[in-house]
Amino acid sequence: MRKLTFSLICILAFSFSGFANNEEALKQSISKIAQELESKYPGRGKVKVAILQFRTNDNRLLPFNQYIQDELNFLYRSSNRFEVIDQNAMNRITEAYEWSLEMSNDFKNYSDLSEQIFREIGMVPEVFIYGQINDRGDNISLTGYLVPNGLKSTNIYSTLLFPSSKITDKLLGKPIRKPQSKPQQPQVVVVEKQVIVEKPVYIEKEVVVEKPVYVDRPTPPAQPQGKFTGKIGDMEFELIKAKNFGDRVEVEMSVVNNKADDKIYYVNSRFIDPNGTEFESPYMHSTLRNRDLIEGIQIKGTITFRRGSFQNVTRMAVIEIQVVGDGNKQLGTLRFRGVPVEK
Repeated sequence: MRKLTFSLICILAFSFSGFANNEEALKQSISKIAQELESKYPGRGKVKVAILQFRTNDNRLLPFNQYIQDELNFLYRSSNRFEVIDQNAMNRITEAYEWSLEMSNDFKNYSDLSEQIFREIGMVPEVFIYGQINDRGDNISLTGYLVPNGLKSTNIYSTLLFPSSKITDKLLGKPIRKPQSKPQQPQVVVVEKQVIVEKPVYIEKEVVVEKPVYVDRPTPPAQPQGKFTGKIGDMEFELIKAKNFGDRVEVEMSVVNNKADDKIYYVNSRFIDPNGTEFESPYMHSTLRNRDLIEGIQIKGTITFRRGSFQNVTRMAVIEIQVVGDGNKQLGTLRFRGVPVEK
């Protein structure tokens, strides 16, 4: 039985190790494209960048797009040249505009899209970035294009060819390939034989699994919604709700300024779950950016946490929200405890 357990642990360890290595190689490829696009941009100073979609060569929008967008936002957040426009807002606008690769060569589409972005969030992008994913079986060809707003055409692009892997299969919605190493096959046969010979062991496993006390034990009640309020200066904040979408957690907030008009430049946030795991949300993942406040009028926004595994997150032990005002002035920090996370 110990040999069986050890064999299973080894198989799982090799699988997770291979997946992590594949993901690191993919991130390095995206990083090279991001660096090359930034270095090729001819303008000077810092510019506002709108990241559009990365579609397949047959114009499909797959989970690969979200992965590339998240990586570019993460890479460019410390850039001295590129300031990325809020990705959540851009995705909503791009989807409403029904943008696709077929529109990428028509300058009028960029002009119309710029007007739509300005109407929605009050910003005009100076640069657009989009891309194309070409699945070649054993290899993936990824191309990123950079279009300066105001130009009718551009030759600024970066292409990288890298091997396909388990993670690219997953992001392309394909069946994940099986390990190619044949030496592992005898281990599978041994596992099946030992399962048959030591069948009574499964009775012990069933006893361990059937301990619903740990699953159904009532958790301490969290604070009811409506109590998560705080104040910074003349501004009153309320955390309305937090929701787990599986690949992200979104926190809905409201803000009212009671005495005079003011401005929120951006917010940074983090939360810690009851297990002690910390999750961060940089400022570009929040719609509370460059928001002008009118005295006595409520506005709403969302803070999105994207980096991490949220599968088991049902509660925030504490969430901390740092608020920055005009001129990068630190206005204060909010802290709410025991926040329930809906699913």
